[in-house]
Amino acid sequence: MSDWIVHLWWFFPTCWVMLHVTVLLYILYRDSDDVSERTFWLLVVALLPVAGLVLFLFFGITRVKASGRWMNRQQRALALVRQRRVWLGDTIDRIDRELRCFLAPEAVRRQEPHRIFEEMFASSMLLEGNDGEILQNGTQAYPRMLADIRQARHAIRMQSFILMSDRAGQRILRALEKKAAEGVDVKILYDGFGSFYSYFSRYFIRLLFKPPPHFEMRAFSPLHLLTPWQFQQRNHRKLLVIDGRIAYSGGMNISEGNELTDKAPPSRRIHDLHCRLTGPAVMAFLFSFFQDWAYTIRRKGIHNMTVPDEFPESLDGSGRSRIRVLSSGTSGRYLGTRDMFFTAVTAARRSLVILTPYFVPGASFEELLLLAVARGVEVKLVVPRNNNHWFVDFASRSCYRRLIAGGVQIWERRGVFSHIKAMVVDDAWGIMGSSNCDNRSFRLNYELDFWFEGGSLMEQMRQIVRNEMAASEELSLEKMEAVSPLRRLAENFCSLLSPIL
Repeated sequence: MSDWIVHLWWFFPTCWVMLHVTVLLYILYRDSDDVSERTFWLLVVALLPVAGLVLFLFFGITRVKASGRWMNRQQRALALVRQRRVWLGDTIDRIDRELRCFLAPEAVRRQEPHRIFEEMFASSMLLEGNDGEILQNGTQAYPRMLADIRQARHAIRMQSFILMSDRAGQRILRALEKKAAEGVDVKILYDGFGSFYSYFSRYFIRLLFKPPPHFEMRAFSPLHLLTPWQFQQRNHRKLLVIDGRIAYSGGMNISEGNELTDKAPPSRRIHDLHCRLTGPAVMAFLFSFFQDWAYTIRRKGIHNMTVPDEFPESLDGSGRSRIRVLSSGTSGRYLGTRDMFFTAVTAARRSLVILTPYFVPGASFEELLLLAVARGVEVKLVVPRNNNHWFVDFASRSCYRRLIAGGVQIWERRGVFSHIKAMVVDDAWGIMGSSNCDNRSFRLNYELDFWFEGGSLMEQMRQIVRNEMAASEELSLEKMEAVSPLRRLAENFCSLLSPIL
């Protein structure tokens, strides 16, 4: 008996040491586009033998490659791109032909920055004939979304990182449930982590496990203790497509905090933007939804994604805006968000305005901003004064001094937390969507953004930028240098966590 106990005494520590060494070798072996991330995890796992391994399993494995005998989730999403006719029906051939009619002329697509985006996002199309209306906060966006939902006749596709089952969320969910009762096909995707609090709602659980006919709701990458590495596979996209004719996309989640009313406490109120879009680009948003839906469903459901009249009989191209939908994730470009931000900075010739709630992009992007200033570009960064994540705010401030000293203007937006994610380059074109200017959006999250120029959409964005600048105050180097040594120590410590922020 004593010998058995002695063997156990040595067996478990030996197994743990072997596992520890294996993980360290795996970190060294695997491909990584960021050396600082590899160094970070080597130090965490080496210095924290127990907690470090747990943290790495949950936060260190960012993407899981497609493998195995059977078609896994990621392979299904990629198969949708290769075999769209099999998955989406014969109508998709007609839609593809019509989309080519709205493709921007080749002479335009050869110009910068179009040529760069064309090469990086080869599967996306620069489409003409679109129109858009930028909506501020849930007070503008939710009523418009509800009105369009009530007018739906065939299909509604909704996707959100955070889908709260509070007053705002239940209004939208009940409207969708009612349309499903009328025979409209409703499909909803939510992120398993971002919408975690909704699992405490009886109404949400009923819709999830006992949905009415024509109503289906699924979690993207649900949390599972047996597969902790999926924790990092978060779907950060926000999207609503109605009858293939109207799309809503931007940075706004579904929660009452976006309505800026007294029903939500001040700490949960969020200032944000969303966009209502019409035109041929709606098809690109719809394809993005189906790619994520294919990722989540079981194999037996691959031929039940669309319904009759899912796609409009003809595409309306009466708008004056060009739009390119930019997707990063399963079937998009892996580092698409990072490439999108880098391209915007390198393509800027006169001015660049970045509005982001979180700014932790890494040293290479910071250097790129300083180089842009050096070649004469006026660079402005607009961030919230009141951030909802203090540790991200601290990590951001650790790089502000160097940026300000190098000529980058940093403005703090006063008032409630600003969640706006947008860029305007040379006052001529812009990008908005779900991507933050941080490592999580660059390398971890699945994001959805759109590039645009021309028409009323660009005019609206220019005015919004002016309004945001008017509500902001520029940070000075003197103010940043005046912080206490303890505060600076905390900021620099938080910056060490940038690979996972």
